[in-house]
Amino acid sequence: MLKRMIFSIVVVFCVFTTSAQQKSYNVNNNVRITVSVNEGWKFQYFPAEEAINDGFEKINFDDNKWTEVAAPHTWSTYETTKEVHPFIRNPSPKDNPYWWNGWGWYRRNIEIDKSFGGKKVIIEFDGVQKYCKLWLNGQLVGEHKGGFASFYFDLTKFIQPGKKNILAVAVNNQQRDRFSIPPMDAGNWDLYGGIYRDVRLVVTDKLYIPFQGSADHEGGTFITTPGLTAEKGIVNVKTFIKNDFQQAKQFRLHTIITDARNRIISEISTAKTISPGELIEIDQHSDPVNHPSLWSPSSPSLYNLYSVIESDGKTSDVYKSKFGFRWIHWDSTTNTLFLNGKGMDVQGFMRHQEYPWLGDAIPKWISLVDLVDIKQNLEMNFYRGTHYTQAAYVYDMCDSLGLMACEDVPNVKNKPFSEEVQKQQLTEMIRRDRNHPSILFWSMGDETDHAAHSEWAVQEDTTRIIYARSIVGPSAGKYVDATDSNLQFGGLLQCTVRGWYNKDIKNYEPQSSQVTGTEEWQHTKAMTANPIKANERVDMKNLIIWCYADHGCDREYKNTPLLHLNPKGWVDLYRNPKYAYYLYQANHAKKPMVFIHPHFWTKKYEGTSQDLIVDSNCDSIQLIVGNKYYETLYPGAANLHCVTFKNIPVSNHNLFAIGFKNGKRIVDTLYMTGSAAALKLSSTHATLQPANNQVAILTADIVDAKGHHVFGAGNTIRWKVEGPATLVGPSEYVSDTDKQEQMEGTMYIDAPVSNLIRSTGKPGKIIITIESNGLVSAKTEINVK
Repeated sequence: MLKRMIFSIVVVFCVFTTSAQQKSYNVNNNVRITVSVNEGWKFQYFPAEEAINDGFEKINFDDNKWTEVAAPHTWSTYETTKEVHPFIRNPSPKDNPYWWNGWGWYRRNIEIDKSFGGKKVIIEFDGVQKYCKLWLNGQLVGEHKGGFASFYFDLTKFIQPGKKNILAVAVNNQQRDRFSIPPMDAGNWDLYGGIYRDVRLVVTDKLYIPFQGSADHEGGTFITTPGLTAEKGIVNVKTFIKNDFQQAKQFRLHTIITDARNRIISEISTAKTISPGELIEIDQHSDPVNHPSLWSPSSPSLYNLYSVIESDGKTSDVYKSKFGFRWIHWDSTTNTLFLNGKGMDVQGFMRHQEYPWLGDAIPKWISLVDLVDIKQNLEMNFYRGTHYTQAAYVYDMCDSLGLMACEDVPNVKNKPFSEEVQKQQLTEMIRRDRNHPSILFWSMGDETDHAAHSEWAVQEDTTRIIYARSIVGPSAGKYVDATDSNLQFGGLLQCTVRGWYNKDIKNYEPQSSQVTGTEEWQHTKAMTANPIKANERVDMKNLIIWCYADHGCDREYKNTPLLHLNPKGWVDLYRNPKYAYYLYQANHAKKPMVFIHPHFWTKKYEGTSQDLIVDSNCDSIQLIVGNKYYETLYPGAANLHCVTFKNIPVSNHNLFAIGFKNGKRIVDTLYMTGSAAALKLSSTHATLQPANNQVAILTADIVDAKGHHVFGAGNTIRWKVEGPATLVGPSEYVSDTDKQEQMEGTMYIDAPVSNLIRSTGKPGKIIITIESNGLVSAKTEINVK
């Protein structure tokens, strides 16, 4: 219960230190309490549009037969629909209106101790798709339009401290809604109905810093570093303070700036009087900071800013912000991004916030795994969360990892979007995320003649580069700094199925990038200059690739095994890399790597001679089969760091490609495997918490008697779960290798392949077993505690 949770929280403010002094600010346990309310929801979906009027918000409504869920939650995936598709089988109402035009209802009890009477109580949502209304104790509190920005509701006048309070949220995901909320029918990606991001309850004093990210009013802080140089920086911070007492208040705002080790580097103090009901802005400037640590991809230095309000001899509120020192400039003459005065080669991926069987309702750690892969394994420096505002924690990750970012509003395709809602969404996005040093670009829209107006963006923030695809034409307005004619977002797109290694498996080498082909074909196309987009190939500068992972969509691609799936990722939907992934590494990563394209080194080709392709950033590559040494090749930039060993006999020996770089020896090994003999099973987690928003990814592999991966096995895999958990995906995976444009499937082509389990919220031991006819089964255990 929330009552119990609040009592367990003791808020202690940090002790900040400098070499000369120690200071502390007394913050008691009544100051800015933030509690997750992700758990404890009851849910039911009603397909009728009229379900908004059925009284589900009433205090005495009996929801005992509803399903218990926790945020992040969506009703659009297999867990609820039982439609076998890793994303959405019917991604628009024209396919089937059942899951689109109705209402998903959520209810839960909130209890707040009597001691919190007289406090501000708000509830914050990080994302609800896409329109919602909220009631507390049967009274309508408010509504919100839009599925991607954070927002809040003020519960103060509705809450009854010390009593049971019933919160009810009705959510509608209708695409062509009556408010014309972008993106309407997106086409390019899936829209998942529900409370699909985190929810928090925040309790503060009535003299406080309001929610940051509202289009209705200002809140939080706005931190800039005007006139910054490598030698000196000044911090300008605007802090927004609200007085909801019925009388005027005298207060003092202490702003404390600390480095990453929480050492004070500057303090500012301002005294003010604020009238009842007033919202004021306090503008402060720090003393000069000498030689600030500049934020960049190679050194993502972050600073903390603490806003402390003191009034009537006590601390009224404490608000923490993060920021970085950095300055940017876009040179449209040379099409160069300058960060801290240095020209940058922008290299990155675009990515959707989606994972199979979970849809958009993913835990934070999955996004972190993706971004770490992009930053550390591929060594990219840029990320675009396309085509919409992603969760705030994604940009926190970009800040800390050192990924420059572009943030988007969800204006995609030529649709009659509401200008009022567009402006609201843009304002929410910029106000929430304006302090992130990683965000360099605000994007006004994509493939649309109804872009958000750039004028709205500059009204909120003049420190970023404003971007819009040139196809949006004049609708983005006159303040656009860059378009795709300057910096192309979405290069090297090619439909590819991982596991369709070459044309011996599927004889697909399409001329159109919108038609599905093989991994070798994608690899070849990435090395070939595009006749339409000049010099677009894997070694080009300013390369932002479409896209990181295969994802769901309201589109149908020729040849692909499943409809309503976009296979343009450089990793598949389960995050297994395709061949092009390694080609990018070879051309851009500094860490030495060698990758042999493995499909020919199998029993199928034994006794034949084949051309073996190796991607590597090493200075030289030597090929060894058994004890036989073949020629040494040199995969330099002239070869796009890719070499081909011609006419190599495929034999019953292991194959080694040995690379040498800066005195280091790097080896990639291919085993000549036997027949499929056993299954292997691994888990992302050894333990989970007893909550039904706790998930783990289970990955199955097929190996020979020696434990080596068998390419192309494709055996049917059955999943079983015992203990306090349920499967998130289906219990049987049949390989989709030979499917073509089907409505249902798992997109399991070749192992490894993944499924997920979800905790039921009870402690205990989970045992997961995978089985396949004729193969030795495998199991793993997860403790829930």
